[in-house]
Formats: sequence, structure tokens, C-alpha cells
Amino acid sequence: MSPESPQDVGKTAASSCTYYGSDNVSAIIPLFDTYAEQTFERSGVPGMAIAIVKNDSVVYQRCFGVKNITTKDPVTPDTRFQIASISKSFTTTTIASMVGNGELSWNDTIASRYPEFRLSDPWITEHIIFLDLLSHRTGLPEYVGDELQEMEYSRPEIIERLRHVTLTGDFRREYAYANIDITIAAEAAARKAGKPWEELISERIFVPAGMLNTSARFDDFARAPDHADTYPMTNGTAIPGPLMDNDVNSPAGGVSSTINDMARYARLQLNEGSIDGALVIDPDALRETHGAHIIRKTTNSSIVAYGLGWEVTAAHGMVRVEHGGDLTSGVSTYIVLYPDEKMAIVVLTNGFPGGHVLKKAITKGWDDLYFSGTIQKDWYREFEEQLLEAMKPGASVIGPQEGLPPAPADAKPPRPFTYYEGSYTQDYYGTVRIEANDEVLLAYPGHLANPLILVPYDGDTFLDKDSGTGVRFTAGSSGFATDVRFAQYELPGRNGFFVRIPS
Repeated sequence: MSPESPQDVGKTAASSCTYYGSDNVSAIIPLFDTYAEQTFERSGVPGMAIAIVKNDSVVYQRCFGVKNITTKDPVTPDTRFQIASISKSFTTTTIASMVGNGELSWNDTIASRYPEFRLSDPWITEHIIFLDLLSHRTGLPEYVGDELQEMEYSRPEIIERLRHVTLTGDFRREYAYANIDITIAAEAAARKAGKPWEELISERIFVPAGMLNTSARFDDFARAPDHADTYPMTNGTAIPGPLMDNDVNSPAGGVSSTINDMARYARLQLNEGSIDGALVIDPDALRETHGAHIIRKTTNSSIVAYGLGWEVTAAHGMVRVEHGGDLTSGVSTYIVLYPDEKMAIVVLTNGFPGGHVLKKAITKGWDDLYFSGTIQKDWYREFEEQLLEAMKPGASVIGPQEGLPPAPADAKPPRPFTYYEGSYTQDYYGTVRIEANDEVLLAYPGHLANPLILVPYDGDTFLDKDSGTGVRFTAGSSGFATDVRFAQYELPGRNGFFVRIPS
């Protein structure tokens, strides 16, 4: 009879084995399989794939659910999933291949490889090296550049605009996670190699590692007959969403892969850069990516560091190397390595935020069974509560920003919309075009094709319908607003103030 809860799984495991490590993986696999199935059913996520590697062998692999909720086509070992930020480790592994071959040094300056690259501080621009970018210790604000990607700027345009951002952290002393860090390093490496990044990563990692269903191009994922559609989730219900084209930040989050290929990737990482007897990455160069390069955060019981495209912690008296990935379009993934144990687990899902809770509960459950034989607690509930807390307004970068309160009862009407129409500009965000449309204003920041909808709120203040944040125009004496401030663009190192461009 199958256990009825995760806690029951742990009790069964504890009674059947006395040691749960390399000698007894086969004994805990059935227990983990039951736990994984129960946890998946609990989540409402459409599809999931799991692989576990031990001593260079795949000791567990299973696919759950469907890749498309309409067709009900099942997830297969060759179903391509977007892997989101796990892509970062692929980038650092690719650069490690160049370091191992003597083509690059981790300490090479970015300016020497990418002369157009500039930050607001000239000294930091001159001295920043690959290690700084790949460990997020540049001084740039957290998640900087992502909003420009949403405005549909190109990769070179985003990198060029970073020179207008005020650095908010101490160079090499403070950690701030930013996708564009990884993308800049990848571009610098690609320039050295003399080819596009997407070709370089394929030649250095995908092909020699035998990962033939893995790509850094969105089109390869979207056109693959066997790919997982993505599902944003509301109250546990999956809703079909558009696939996210992440080519602009592909080095940081644009790789797609299968559970078969990801098992090979885990083997490559655990086997010090070799797979099936072939050396793909120099062991010393790869080992550098697994090392701690900056402290990310500390708690009462642990220190969490960041390596090069990997998060690095201590667990069970040994090093744990891991990275997750999330896309709000409906993607959540995770990979955990225990190099000393030659053990890894990979989880791919096509739902968010439900997949975020699911992947964490799955990996933590395996961790418990492997090292102690007992599921320590209801991990699904714990991670669900953590996510709900993180997504409260203003609590986290993944949660909504503080919105405007309801409009006052005596709210003033706006001026004629022609007063606000026109183009406004600033250095970092570029130009935003304001147009009138019946009873609302339409705002087109950057290259955005689908406008923000601005609803009258109180006088010269409008409400951005999507974010719930304020957009305030300043009255001018010439019959037009002189400037506009977008609250949602008021971010560390940046401001949301745009000045009207004279007609």
C-alpha cells in the first residue's frame, strides 16, 4: 500500500534501511518515486520530468503529466523544457572550456574583449573581469536590464544603456543578481571566439556532451514537435500562456533542454568535465565555477555563496552546488549537485508559481531520503508558504509593486488628452510615446509594441492598468505637460522621470 502523505513516506523509508547513501540508493528509489508522484499530484502543475544521477549513472528518471493540457500529450524523456536561469551555469561552463584551452583567463578584463562596454564608473569599467560578472559582484543593481528587455530592446542596446545606471553596490564586495551580468560575459567570450554566442555554446558544450536536443535559441525550442508548453498558474489552476522568447538574455535564461540531456549535463558536471570517456572541459577550469566567489546571504545556521553561475552552500558536511530557474510565463526548474557524493537531481516543470513550490519540495524530499531516510517535514507546504510571503506586494522582486490606493472620492478629471500626448525621454529607459485612445492613454516605452494602458486616476495622475502603479504628468505653461514620472520605473540606480521632447 502506498503511503498517504510525505511524512508516511519518510516513516516507511526509516523502517526499511539504516543508511541512505551511495550503497543504498536502490532501496530509497521506490520511496522517492511515491513521494514524487504524490507531490506532483498535489501541485496542479501540468508536467514534470526528474532525473537523478549517482556515480555517473542515471539511477532514476521519470516523466509526469502532460506537455500540453489541451492535447493531453504526455511529457517524454525527449520533451524540451525551457530551463530558465539554469542557463547561467551553461554559460560559465562554456567560458570554462575557453579558460581551460588558454583562450581566455577568468581575470581578463571585459573592456579588453568588449571595448564598447561601459558602466557609470570609469574605474570599474576598466577593471571589471569575467569573475566579477559571472558571480554578480559588479555593483549594478539587482535585476537591472530586465525592464529594458520587457521594452523589447536588443541585447546590444541593453548593454549600451547600462552606462546610465547608478551603481548601488560595492564593487567585488556586494552581491546583486542580474541576468545582464551573465549575458555581457557571454558576449565578451563570443567576441574572443569570433562567432555568435549561440554557436559557441553549442560547439563547446551541447555537441561534445551529446546533448543533441538542447539549444540556446528560442526558435529551436518553439519549433520542436516535442516541447513543453508553459502555464502560468492562478490558485493552483494552470492557464495556457504564450511561450517566452528569451533570446535577448539567452546566456542567462534562454537555454532549452530535455531530461535526457540534463542527466548528461549533470554527469558532465559531476565527472569533472568528462562524459563517456571524453574530456569536454578542463577539470580545474570547471572546478572554479563550483567554488564560492562572493557571499550571497547569511542566516543563523548557514552561509550561502555564489560561484560562477551556481549557488554554493554547505549541507550534510559537504559542498552543495545548485541553481534554479523561473519564468512567470510558466517555467520552473532546478538542478542540485553534490560533487563529493557524485550525486545530482534535476527537476523540470512547465508551471509557475506552482512549479517553483514543486521543484523545491521534490529536491528537498530527495535530499532527506538520501541523507537520512526520513522526509523531515511537509516541504510542499513550507515552500508554498514561503512563496506566498515573497509574492506579497512590495515584498520581493518577484512580487507586484505597491499600487495606488483607490482614487479619492473627489478625484479631479484629467485635462484634454492632447495635453499629455507626445514623446518623452531619458538616458536609460529611452523614449516613451504617449497617445490618446478614447478614454485612456496608451504608453509605448522603448520598442514595446503592446502599450501600457493608462487610466485616469486624479487630475494629472493616471493609473497603469497592468501594474496598478501611478503615472504622474507635470503641468506646463505652454499647453502641454512638461514631463512624466512612471512609478514602476523608479528602481535602484534608475528613475522613472521622462522629459518631453519638443515637437
